[in-house]
Amino acid sequence: MAKGWLRRKKDRLMYCWYNANREERSKVLGVASLTDAEGWLKVGELGLDKLVNKPDPANATFGEVATHYLATGKKRNGEDKAQSTKDLEQHIYDDYLKTQWAERAAKNIEPLQIQEWLDSFKGKLADTTRAKIRSVMSAIYRHGQKWGMIPRSDECNPMKWVSCGTTSDYEAVTVSPEEAFAIVERLPLFERTLLILVAVTAIRISEVLGLRWSDILWDKLQIMIRRDWVKGKLGRPKSKASRAPVEMHEALASILQAWRQETPYSKDSDFLFASHKMNGSQPRLGSMIVEDYIRPAALQAGLLRKLDDGTWVDKYGNKVIRFGFHNFRHALATFLIENGHDPLVVQRMLRHSHVDMTMHYAHNSHKRREAQAQFIERFLPEGERVRVRVPERLQ
Repeated sequence: MAKGWLRRKKDRLMYCWYNANREERSKVLGVASLTDAEGWLKVGELGLDKLVNKPDPANATFGEVATHYLATGKKRNGEDKAQSTKDLEQHIYDDYLKTQWAERAAKNIEPLQIQEWLDSFKGKLADTTRAKIRSVMSAIYRHGQKWGMIPRSDECNPMKWVSCGTTSDYEAVTVSPEEAFAIVERLPLFERTLLILVAVTAIRISEVLGLRWSDILWDKLQIMIRRDWVKGKLGRPKSKASRAPVEMHEALASILQAWRQETPYSKDSDFLFASHKMNGSQPRLGSMIVEDYIRPAALQAGLLRKLDDGTWVDKYGNKVIRFGFHNFRHALATFLIENGHDPLVVQRMLRHSHVDMTMHYAHNSHKRREAQAQFIERFLPEGERVRVRVPERLQ
């Protein structure tokens, strides 16, 4: 039995459905400021979903299908989506899809209309952003067809004929162990401990902020990843691979134990990196730590420079789009691959679902330069060979 959909009209949030005679019915749930999640809770409390027969696939608007998807949609394997994924999809719908398509009958939107609309963002949005917009729109159509809100024929899913490039010009700033140490030694104890944990384990910052002391298995030297902290909410980690335990070296265990002795929030139920301002009820904000501590430390260490116009560049003068905790995941992957570790081992350490993603994180330019040097030495005639040196600033 299919569900109905939510609709906002003037100052009200309503639940709408089709009865057995294919006539539309509606019920006011409350004021329009109620969130979709609160609206669906009301639907369940009032038992309104039991009144539904089947939505009319000829009239369902894209907005109605999207609202249902954003409230109930899951990953393809049936698991709940991570909170960060939900937030991203909601952002894409609100900022891009809603204004253009919400009021249109979903099955009547033509592929070329979507293609021309997506193409109009070229030069304004990165290809990866346009690809995400296409991906969310495609997921909404698949969801609508699954639930019978859109006819299941190919002609009623225009996304099959819509293309979009996925090339990104983003290149993460790589950080060597020496550069990471130069940043760490300039940080206060709280931020220093947090960054060390990120740098040596490659745990995502959202997962680090979600850690409680009960997640540290001291006897097994493991860190359990049970939740993450994204935009002020606790949620589930991204995937099954993300929920794998993280190995903890004895030295790291000692650092964490020393921090536990210093922090006033040291009970098993407390967050490792709790906010003093919020009396330990939630973790600190990762974005503020980056802005107030990580970037200034990288600036002092000579890893970054800030130009007069506010633009950040790396030590070679390349523009830095973003720099923060995620760079240290890239750094660890690069370091391990460059030192000959099996990519599958690195994949498990970073808890990626696919090794291809792990290799995307490895920026082994130094190894590539070494390979060029070896080839040049072999290529030159023996009498003309010279030792090929890599300039110190590039090492």
